Amino acid sequence: MDKLLLALSTLCFLGGFIYVMIALRSGQPRPTGWLTFGVVAAGFVLQSLVLYLRSQLHGRCPVTNGAEILIFLCWSTIILYFLVGRAFRLSLLGMFTEPMVFVFQTIALILLITGDPGARPVEKVDPWHELHISVALLSFGAFALAGIAGVMYLVQDRQLKKHHLGALFYQLPPIRYLMEAIIRLIVIGQILLTIGIAAAFVQETDPNSKHFTMAIAVWVGYLCLLGWHFSGKSTPKRIALGVIAVFLLPLALLAAL
Repeated sequence: MDKLLLALSTLCFLGGFIYVMIALRSGQPRPTGWLTFGVVAAGFVLQSLVLYLRSQLHGRCPVTNGAEILIFLCWSTIILYFLVGRAFRLSLLGMFTEPMVFVFQTIALILLITGDPGARPVEKVDPWHELHISVALLSFGAFALAGIAGVMYLVQDRQLKKHHLGALFYQLPPIRYLMEAIIRLIVIGQILLTIGIAAAFVQETDPNSKHFTMAIAVWVGYLCLLGWHFSGKSTPKRIALGVIAVFLLPLALLAAL
């Protein structure tokens, strides 16, 4: 059942992306309305059901293998999109997020179909360990959105420089809002990751040294980006490129788990 729900969720995000692309090409003035929101919401509900079933299987937070981590990352990205997308005036953030979610969940689905490791219960659930890994993955969702906003910035910057203002340009928020959103998302991610790292110090067992070191590297990387931005020595384009580049670190961490 969990694999079927995951497949349906993945199709929701693919369908939402295709709909927005068709609407943009046809010149529809507001392709990011309630229909698009509803499709993403349906995909999110199905994601939540998948994670619920996997948590019942393990008796703990469903992040025991690479497939589950990818699903949890996608879920984190979407829930943060719901929380901050409209507040940060990023109406098209969902369209740029959907391809990433589709790819990650497709990989997760293939992994579960070809080699689901099954239940991995533990004798005693350590709440601090659960907090550590779940909040850390939530932070990666914020960093993913920051990277996606960085892509949106680069797309708009390129269109402005090429003087080629297509339908997509008029749906994107003002370019200054994108940079503000990138910085806010990095700050949100840093706060969450700090909580996750702090929880690792009080969990009953020592954290995995490789994963913990990578988490610290991610934290330092985004801290350097924030310092670079507030020092006034960077340009918005370099920050956009930097936030995309630094997001490769969390992806490397996920691949190592």
